[in-house]
This record gives sequence, C-alpha cells and structure tokens, in this order.
Amino acid sequence: MYLCKINLINLFVISLFLIVFLLPAQAADITVGLLSADKALGEVANAAYDWAAQDFKTTMLIVDKTGNFTTNGTKQHLDQFAVLWLFYSETDKLPDAFLSDTTMKRVIGYLEAGGTLFLSALGLHYVADLGIEENGDPRVFQPLGKDPPKIGVTPTAEGKRHPVFKGFDTSGPINLTSKQQAGFTSDFHNFGGKPPGGVILATKTRGGGAGAGERPMIEYEVNKGKILTLGHHNGVYTDKKSKEGDNLRKLTKNVLVYLAENSEFLVVKSANKLTTAWAKLKK
Repeated sequence: MYLCKINLINLFVISLFLIVFLLPAQAADITVGLLSADKALGEVANAAYDWAAQDFKTTMLIVDKTGNFTTNGTKQHLDQFAVLWLFYSETDKLPDAFLSDTTMKRVIGYLEAGGTLFLSALGLHYVADLGIEENGDPRVFQPLGKDPPKIGVTPTAEGKRHPVFKGFDTSGPINLTSKQQAGFTSDFHNFGGKPPGGVILATKTRGGGAGAGERPMIEYEVNKGKILTLGHHNGVYTDKKSKEGDNLRKLTKNVLVYLAENSEFLVVKSANKLTTAWAKLKK
C-alpha cells in the first residue's frame, strides 16, 4: 500500500511535468520585468512597455547603484520574474546604475540561477558589460536617420530552426524597421578577430553572412539561464502602422515567450488553480 501510494504520487508529478512541458506558456501568465534606471522611460522604451503590458504581466523595475530593484519604492526580487528586459536608447552609454558592480552581480546571479534576459537597442551592449561576451566590444552608434531603407534580420541556419522565428518565412530577410529610429543602439559589427561567443540566430538584412555584419540576434547560455539580444536598428516600437512594426512586435513576443519557457522562474498555473514554479517541477 505504501509503495502504491508513492507510485501514485510519482505518477501525478510526472503527469503534471509532461502537461507543463508539452503546453506552451501563455503570454498572460508570463512575468516580465522591464528594467530602467529612471522613473520616466524614454519615448520608445515607454512604447515597448505599453505594448508588453497588453500581453504580459509586465512590471517596471527601477535599478539603483546599490543593486536594488524597486517598483513604486518597494524592493523586488528578480526571481519573481521569468524574463527581464533591458531596452535602452536614450544615450550612447547605459546608465551607471546598470554598470555598478553590485547591480551586475545581482543580474548575473539571477541568470546563473536560471533567469532569462532580453537585451535590445543599446541594451545589447550589456552582454559585454556583464563580462559574458568576451570576444570584443559591441559597436555603439547613433539614431537611424530619416527615410531609411527597410531593416531587419536574416535568420541563420540555426535561427531558421529556432522557436523565436515561429510563424515567419525564414527563407529570406524579415523586415522589422522602416521608420526613423529615435535613440542609440548597438550590434556586433566590426567586432574584431573573433565572432561573438553565443549562437548567432540572425544577421543583417542586406549582405553579410553569419561571420560578418551587424549580427543583431545572438543567444547566450549563462549556467542555467539564457540571454537573447536584438540590436541594430530593430527597436522602433513607436511604429504601430506598418508591417515592419507588426513583425517587430510579433518577433518580440516570440522572444519573450521562448525565454519564459526556458526560465527557472516561470510560474505555472494549471486548470485546477494549482500554482508552482517551473524550477520545482524540473527537480
């Protein structure tokens, strides 16, 4: 009887694990922490936040130099969020609050424990600031001028099989930007003698292979955690009236869902209102 009881418990746990594993995370259940060093977001970051808040449980986290993350003055634990998103484009350098040793130690600790991080626009440079990318220094450059050509990403062989491109035609370029970009950004163009240390999921849209060009989209593994970048001029969330803007939001949603599904801190809710952490199911 005792062995039978244990087997039934094990069967229940295994069944719950399989249900969670096979069913994709629902965007409405995904917790996203949008990182900022200021209470007031820039125009484009604010547009990104407003969009994300429509589909995800999105919270703005204000970071200071002591490594504290707060919302309305209340300290927050990073492991409350399946995904952290750093979108920044206001200046040509990330704010000092992100670059303090204490803050970077907390972010790395979160990643090593199984958290995930999405870095876009100038936020891409953070992968080098954190010491995770050691093969070179990502390029920082100025806003995109008026009447730009269509810009986006071209999936690599690895990228074509990646979940972030679900629903896209990966046989050619995927245009994400057709309007002027406000703010600074970063990518891996002219990176030096070595390629970036992560898996290159996409290159630029006009020429250049996996070993050349902007290479805006790269995935990194940090112990149990993941980082995914989307740099270059692929962050015009203020564009709400073009196919390119729709593509950007669709790709971003795919990225956030993918990162959440691979996060130790994704909270799972079943039909019977049982709530548990994805990390606990995997143990």
